[in-house]
Amino acid sequence: MKGGYTYYDTPIGIICLDAKIPRPRGHLRNPLTFDFPIVCKILKGIDVPRLLFNFSDELIEPFINAAKELEQEGVKAIVGSCGFMARYQKNVVEAVKIPVLLSSLLQIPLIRLMHGSDCKIGILTASSSALQKEHFEQLGEDINSVLIHGMESFPEFRETILEKGGSDTDLDILEQEICTAAEKIYIEGDLDALLLECTDLPPFASKIQKIISIPVYDINSLVNFAQYAVCRRKY
Repeated sequence: MKGGYTYYDTPIGIICLDAKIPRPRGHLRNPLTFDFPIVCKILKGIDVPRLLFNFSDELIEPFINAAKELEQEGVKAIVGSCGFMARYQKNVVEAVKIPVLLSSLLQIPLIRLMHGSDCKIGILTASSSALQKEHFEQLGEDINSVLIHGMESFPEFRETILEKGGSDTDLDILEQEICTAAEKIYIEGDLDALLLECTDLPPFASKIQKIISIPVYDINSLVNFAQYAVCRRKY
């Protein structure tokens, strides 16, 4: 066994925003979500409002440094704790030699291939106003090719996730808001597939799918894909 690493048998390292948001099981950063170990690298001073509403090229260096540290520490693949990190996907992937999947939005091209070129894809995001064409250009996609709905108009989500960041959360109310938003975008778009941009939504993905009965993709589906590639099971 090769020495010199901080972590062993740890497939996934997560670049995380500096946020103390409640994270129930099913959240990317809850250790009980996956059947394999994860480690987190916190971007000190970079919180949700900073990334979503005050982004700049100054953030590229902290992202690259975090990725390099995770690689040196021994993780096998790197993911991001917020879908808006898609803006820095190309910068980070060129800086390391392990797989980088910073955003659930990376799945859009695959979803289109799986469902057909004319499929109707909906994206449920933390903030529709903050999700811009630049996020999609990083992926070779057109923002106008998908239907986007945001969670910013729902008070529990807005106050807990987008504004206060650290306050208590009523999970029942949060689930109701998220499911209402998911059903609305599904009906409006007559969707074939729904993609959850925000990593705070996956804990409720099962309930969403029960309501709308179509494939639901999120950061967890991407993480499991990456883990399966870098740590193959012995049969």
